Amino acid sequence: MLAMMLLILFASLTTAMAITSKGNIRTASTHLHVMRAHGAAETGLVIAEQRLRDAASRFVVARGNVDAAFAQDLWTGPLTAYDHEILDPPPGVADTAVGGVIDALAAMHDADLNITTDGVPGGLSFAEVGNPPTDVDLAVYDDEAGSWLRTPAVMLWEQEAGDPQAPAFQIIYAPLANGTDVRAIVTGYDFSYTPSGAPITRTVMKDFRMTKRVDQAVNSPTRIMVGKNVEITGNIGARYTDVGFEHGHPVVMKSDFDDIDATLSSRLSELRAGIIEGDVDGDNRLRPGHPTEGEEIPEWAGDPEDNPWRDATGDGFIDEFDVFINVFDTDPVDGRVDIDTEFVDGDGTVIDPDLAWLIDASTPDRNKNGVSGFVDLDGDGAWDEGVEPLSDYDGTTGTFPDQQLGYLDGFIDALDRYTKLNGKLVFKVASNDWTTNQPDAGEQIEGAIRPNFGEAPQQFSADETELPELDQSSFTGDQTALQAAADGGTFAQQVADNLDISVGQLATYVESTSAGTVDGVGNPIPRYERLDLDTDGDGLPDNWATAYYEKMPYASPNFVDWYYRPVYEGMTFRDVQIPMGTNALFRNCTFVGVTWVRTHLDNSHPHWTLYGRMRLDTVTQRPRYEVERALWGDDASEDLADLYDGLEDELDPPAPVLLATDQALDKGDIRESEQGAYDPLQYDRLPEPLVISGAHVIDTRAYSNNIRFHDCLFVGSLVSDPPAVFTHVRNKMQFTGKTQFTQEHPSEPDNTLLNPESGDLEEIAKSSLMAPNYSVDVGTFNSPPEQQVDLQGAVIAGVLDMRGNATIDGALLLTYAPKRGEGALVDFEGNAVGNPAWFNTSIGYFGPDDGDAEAIDPMTLPEVAGQRIIGYDTSTPPDGIVDVPYDETPPDGAVVVPFNGYGKIRIQFDPNMTLPDGIRLPVTFDSLSSSYQENKL
Repeated sequence: MLAMMLLILFASLTTAMAITSKGNIRTASTHLHVMRAHGAAETGLVIAEQRLRDAASRFVVARGNVDAAFAQDLWTGPLTAYDHEILDPPPGVADTAVGGVIDALAAMHDADLNITTDGVPGGLSFAEVGNPPTDVDLAVYDDEAGSWLRTPAVMLWEQEAGDPQAPAFQIIYAPLANGTDVRAIVTGYDFSYTPSGAPITRTVMKDFRMTKRVDQAVNSPTRIMVGKNVEITGNIGARYTDVGFEHGHPVVMKSDFDDIDATLSSRLSELRAGIIEGDVDGDNRLRPGHPTEGEEIPEWAGDPEDNPWRDATGDGFIDEFDVFINVFDTDPVDGRVDIDTEFVDGDGTVIDPDLAWLIDASTPDRNKNGVSGFVDLDGDGAWDEGVEPLSDYDGTTGTFPDQQLGYLDGFIDALDRYTKLNGKLVFKVASNDWTTNQPDAGEQIEGAIRPNFGEAPQQFSADETELPELDQSSFTGDQTALQAAADGGTFAQQVADNLDISVGQLATYVESTSAGTVDGVGNPIPRYERLDLDTDGDGLPDNWATAYYEKMPYASPNFVDWYYRPVYEGMTFRDVQIPMGTNALFRNCTFVGVTWVRTHLDNSHPHWTLYGRMRLDTVTQRPRYEVERALWGDDASEDLADLYDGLEDELDPPAPVLLATDQALDKGDIRESEQGAYDPLQYDRLPEPLVISGAHVIDTRAYSNNIRFHDCLFVGSLVSDPPAVFTHVRNKMQFTGKTQFTQEHPSEPDNTLLNPESGDLEEIAKSSLMAPNYSVDVGTFNSPPEQQVDLQGAVIAGVLDMRGNATIDGALLLTYAPKRGEGALVDFEGNAVGNPAWFNTSIGYFGPDDGDAEAIDPMTLPEVAGQRIIGYDTSTPPDGIVDVPYDETPPDGAVVVPFNGYGKIRIQFDPNMTLPDGIRLPVTFDSLSSSYQENKL
């Protein structure tokens, strides 16, 4: 009996175990098939995301804001109401007619292989544009006819004869009701298990938002040079590719910590040697635990507390910031540098207060609550402790959360998380091309690079979708919305209103008020210093004896021209258009709304920059334009080479030496009766004269605009006409002194006369400065400490140099692509001349050895009486501008001009900014990660 009971028990247990095991096997098998279907769906979702972006990138549009109405038109078409271009499809995709992104997307899916219809409900062989399902939730989805796209099912691998059917995915693209978003609904199929006669399926979906933007904080076709005391948050996009020329490095970055302390410089040299030898990923940092990088960290045999190679910030890397902290963290050694007691010289003076500020104020919103910074009451960009309140204040605890996390706390430490470049470098050029042509390529990029998670610090061979081209053709010739907003009274009328006179009185107005005069409450009294025309033909304005003039570029030790300027001081302008040929100095003026700088668009004549060029007259000691002829002295070749602004010491091929006593610029300079004095071949080599509106033009200043704004306030935006050709002297804007850009008047926010019209604010927010193909200087070559220029949104110029104290919150987009044989790099016969690498975007201070021919490298400056000087001022009274360079002997009575320091520059990329209208860029899709779900439609 007992044996039988045991036998029954064991048999039951065996049966139960067998049943359980079989169930587990079935469950595991089913789970495996489910995972295969889910994996196929996830694969399809990745492909859907890439296809959306590839299809959208074919649509290059001028409109900046992709709102619901525009997005819906982009999706289905047609786009006849918009300025746009549809690019050719990628290789392998049929070049069929497309009306909108949905058509381009369908064409891409029609090129897919491994299509299957077996076991797929309503299996398709081609992508199908159709209507939404009748039962779809219209509160979620768009109900427009012909707005949904269904694709064929695509197997994950090629089907071999006799093999089980491979898993597949099928995509539905469904526009959402908000107009800007498209949902990718992807179903994954596993055909190897059909328990109910149908394959196992799983569905995933994610939303994507149609937008238009750039992905770089700086995007430039010229060389990009990032100097000392410069911090950039965002990617740097370098489209420069002419690496075979001298100084042909697409990017040059200088350390923030050089030229501070001898011990620190020595330690940095050791670290850089290790980085050049062992940095495997190009981030200019060394990882202690890495088998290659760790071996290149210099050894330290001294006191461990003095070890300069400690990871002071605890981020797992050794970089320049760590070495800086370790060298200056002395008393006590606590992992941070007290700015007032440790970052000082022997006299107790802070060594570089601008750098200290830049680091201590890095990443203002440290608790990520959307509130940051401080109330800059005096507008100098610096925080006055105890006077100017911090913005992030906790009223409950009475504390400043950002400051508790290290913001402006007086210490330099790990909390500041300072990095030279918080982003990555994106190059159009191939890595091999750069390193082959420039053997020292790796030495040109100093300072740590911290890319976003999962990204490489340096990316080469970027295509147009990753690094979009932005040049003159990217801009529309029609008025942009910003230009249209400049609808105030005429410039002359507004000047007259400021002076309380009539427009007719301007022609003879004589200013009697001294410069800088203020009224009883401290407001500047409007002033106007008139500039007369040259009516007697002597090459000087008729009032040359009293007219204001200055070098160009302003304060440059290596200037290339002179400008007489009318001066407007203490005036307020509203939605004004500055006429072509004004070439003014605006001093302490306020510009409300949109200011439109006008210029002649067709400036393609090879001598555009040459016509009207001035030289210092030895008799009057004033700049003088030698009318029509005798412009170049005895050696035309040498002077023509000088024209091209030091692009090369000599032209290649050399310019012809003309065979007349007076040198002519074009055929129009030679009377018909004098043509016999010229060799016919030489005469034929002269270009045709410049004729505008039937007039022979010999001075293009009247058809351009070179303007300097000093100590000005822009409550709004500044926009220009887009000249066809970059002419770096004639079309130029310079911002000096304490020039500010804001969208609300800092002291009178409720004064409607001092604030933009409400209807213009949306466009103003998109760009502080929109000046395509203009040369723009922010700051000067020796910027005073009080300079502070702040720009917002998409800042657009042809070429831009930024020095001193300045910020950009948005992006810096440059348009001028220097090409040998085009524009400024061609002589009057069409011969290619010069070096495109001499044109560059300089952010910070550089010198000629780095390729900035107009500047001086501060590290080469001598010290006089313990102070670094930039030159000597011989003006009476002194104006602070260098007249005699530092390496020449000054005359008696000359005043030393000190170097004012490197200043501080910060560029903060804003990924959410809306671009202004008029910039032709491709459309793209942003992934909305939080929208991901696993569900049925």
